[in-house]
Amino acid sequence: MPNTSSDFELLLSRTKPEDLANDPIARRAFSVALLASDFFLPVEESAEEQAQAGGVSLMAVQINEQAHAMLFSSEARLRAFCSSGTRFARVSGVSFFPSLMGHHAILNPGPSGLVLAPEDIAEILGKDFTQPHQQCGSAGHVHGPGCSH
Repeated sequence: MPNTSSDFELLLSRTKPEDLANDPIARRAFSVALLASDFFLPVEESAEEQAQAGGVSLMAVQINEQAHAMLFSSEARLRAFCSSGTRFARVSGVSFFPSLMGHHAILNPGPSGLVLAPEDIAEILGKDFTQPHQQCGSAGHVHGPGCSH
């Protein structure tokens, strides 16, 4: 049975950053849960603009002068952080995380948000973090904050 949003929310509430940093088994279990969960991603454009651009531009926040794509574990968390009327996409972790290769992200921005560096995203996917992200113009490309266009 796949993880539901509430299952992942429960895991988030019980996971401490030091557990992830010090326990490779906990870190791998968290990675599996990330890939098995759905995420809510605030986007910049309307559906028409997305179709014309051939992709989606994610909203980002600056952390230490670096843009981080915002991911939310629930619609309620997204609504609590973003302004009213913010457009978003709901995507599965397994289909979306490969698009984050080479980018920075933050899960549930705010004081208890989980910052994900490119090497963290690569580890979640079981890949080498020096591998470049999916090229712009590729089918299904998501324009992340690290894209240069």
